[in-house]
Amino acid sequence: MKKRFFLLFFLLICPVINLFAQGMYITERKSKNNPSLNRQRGLDMLDQIKDILKDRYYDPNYRGVNLNERFKVAAENIKKHEANWEIFNEIAQVLLEFNDSHTRFSPPGRADRTEYGFTMQTIGNNGFVTDVKKDSDAEKQGLKPGDQILSIGKYPIDRDSLWRLEYYIYQLDPQPALQLTIKDGKGAERKVTVQSKVITLEERRKQAQKRRSERTAEPYKCSKINQELIACKFYSFSVEKSVVDKMMKTVGQHKKFILDLRGNGGGYVKTDMHLLGYFFDKDIKVATMKTRHETEEWTAKSHGDKVYKGDFSVLIDSNSASASEVFARVIQLEKRGVVIGDRSAGAVMTSNFMSLANVRGAEGFETIVPFGLNVSIGDMIMTDGNSLEIAGVLPDFAVGPTGYALSIKSDPVLSYAAKKHGVEITQEKAGEFYFLTPKPEERENENTNDEAGK
Repeated sequence: MKKRFFLLFFLLICPVINLFAQGMYITERKSKNNPSLNRQRGLDMLDQIKDILKDRYYDPNYRGVNLNERFKVAAENIKKHEANWEIFNEIAQVLLEFNDSHTRFSPPGRADRTEYGFTMQTIGNNGFVTDVKKDSDAEKQGLKPGDQILSIGKYPIDRDSLWRLEYYIYQLDPQPALQLTIKDGKGAERKVTVQSKVITLEERRKQAQKRRSERTAEPYKCSKINQELIACKFYSFSVEKSVVDKMMKTVGQHKKFILDLRGNGGGYVKTDMHLLGYFFDKDIKVATMKTRHETEEWTAKSHGDKVYKGDFSVLIDSNSASASEVFARVIQLEKRGVVIGDRSAGAVMTSNFMSLANVRGAEGFETIVPFGLNVSIGDMIMTDGNSLEIAGVLPDFAVGPTGYALSIKSDPVLSYAAKKHGVEITQEKAGEFYFLTPKPEERENENTNDEAGK
């Protein structure tokens, strides 16, 4: 078990819709294997999860969920199902009703992974295509960055539903094809069926190694906009404090500074506190972590004469999560700078990921089915008395790229931020800094990344 201050780029919280219990029915599911065995395995998993929640969940009131009653209903529902995908959906639905960004069921893993050849993100309340993989079926079907996704299957896309659908199609029940309704930049609507592709375990390993190498080689990128203004794209807080020191040395004596945390899913607590220490000439209280049995205050220690004292702004979007959200909110609360962009993810919890297993059969002849549970063990309360969970950080100035901006790779958010600092730069020129980069579809499982190095 590892204590985490998580990357949760897609876990936005919303009112619970019983999506998984119903099933998406994008494609028909026929395989049921052994229905009796499937049911018993599901019931055993459900019992293990319930016991862990009783022992470890940070809120003894379980965020308003009647634990015994809800798990009893889930058990009865599982007895009516036959296929594994139906049973796993039932288990997932129970945890979704906690309305908690970090409490999640990870079904028995697959060696291979399904990809659809494109990535999505919400901007405001709408979902957009942000990237299309070369030579994918999505590209062959004419899908392009900037296309608005109106629905996947029969489910409309908005800020509250996209993460739920992604959770379904990537983890719970990968689909051989997705039926999309899209609207292009001219306002024309059409339906598209995109065939998926299976990525083997070896391919996944190579992709993961490539991402780790890229993250190590370039953990941030700074660009001088003019003699006074510098902008830095900070990709992840899952780096050592020395990386922050190096970046801030690059910022140096510039009088104005834009820190771009768009797409930054969080990372180490220690790195977040260290970066905050560069913007205050005294130690500041960041938040109070509330766990089931105790509270802990988090403090950022000032770097004294190394503190950056110039004009400052922070960029965020719907994929800015965890440590990024805490950083941006502290800057707001302490009135140290302005926050520009879109509402952040609202995914700020400390959690444990637990590797579990369902074991059946006589000793020496057991069948072991591994699965996982991510369980929240703490919530952060900011100095204004509020939690960022669900709510996220509301920017001081709400600015987001349009579908057209995505299609031509311009960056109106960076352009707007520069103008707030008194520097005129066109959206097209801002796009040439390549700060507005889409997340890769072949992202690693968030439960295996970015340990909270305190």
